[in-house]
Amino acid sequence: MFMRHPDILLVDDDMLFRQQLLARLELWNARVHEADCAEQGIVLAGRHHPDLVLGNLMMPGHRQEALPALFRRYYPELPFVAVSGAGNMAEVAAALRAGAVDYLIKPVQNWSVVKRRLAVCLAPAALQERQEMAEFESNLAFYRRQDMAASRLLRDLVRSEDKQLGSWRLSLKHSTPWVLTQSVRLEQDLLLLVAEFDPLYPDTPMLMLLVAFLLNEPLRQYRGGTSPLLQSPARTLEYINRKLFEAGLNTSVNLMLLRLRADSNTVEVANGGMTGSDWLSSCNAGPLGRDEFTASLWHQHCRFPLQLSLCGGYGGRIELTASRTSG
Repeated sequence: MFMRHPDILLVDDDMLFRQQLLARLELWNARVHEADCAEQGIVLAGRHHPDLVLGNLMMPGHRQEALPALFRRYYPELPFVAVSGAGNMAEVAAALRAGAVDYLIKPVQNWSVVKRRLAVCLAPAALQERQEMAEFESNLAFYRRQDMAASRLLRDLVRSEDKQLGSWRLSLKHSTPWVLTQSVRLEQDLLLLVAEFDPLYPDTPMLMLLVAFLLNEPLRQYRGGTSPLLQSPARTLEYINRKLFEAGLNTSVNLMLLRLRADSNTVEVANGGMTGSDWLSSCNAGPLGRDEFTASLWHQHCRFPLQLSLCGGYGGRIELTASRTSG
């Protein structure tokens, strides 16, 4: 049954089909007005102000003008559902161009489908707008909650700042919020993660959080003496790539790991997509997130403070300065 008692004007010269459809409409809780010609239908529409017209696409005496077009000329706001025995796409297109809001083919094979489609056409415009607005507001609230949660977690991860980590002092400046830096102390050494993300990827905030926490388990194992993974930036980079690939993310991440060695004034680099110098290019294994990924390790003697200008594949720039303090 329909949710309310709609007034439906039924216009069809096929008496047998009209009676069959009339019985169904009344069973579904509709009040039905009948007409067997276009002229009578126009008159009844003006008299009863129906909620919907259900009529034959073409009527005798009006072969030059489809019935939906005729009703649109007289009652432009009245929805019209066309009915015809023709089942080809040309007839469907003609009905819609003539102003029909839907199209039914007779003989009817599935009356429950007809009822559902008529119910949609009978829904008041204001009700449809309220339903659409409610759905929009629900979706907006969901994404606002997600964005607020991600923003709170990322706030301290992406901002440019100076950090003091034991004897190490880092200065990091980002040109985009889609850059993430993480630093981990390994006894006297420092392991630094620098990553850049696709700003057009819809789940980038959550992806940034995932990458930010990927070092937690290797660090726990390192401190417990159960895994040497963090001793090698190349193996750590492969570990991060594997985790990203297993997550099934349809995107890539530019990510580089640097280990600053205090005892030898050496930087060890494993690079997955960052550029900025010849030696970075020589060990660049390409962006992370792939099934097949092999990282290579680059050793570079350096003097502190170490200054690096890095670029990612999505236009981000990172200025990094690392220095050591006495004591």
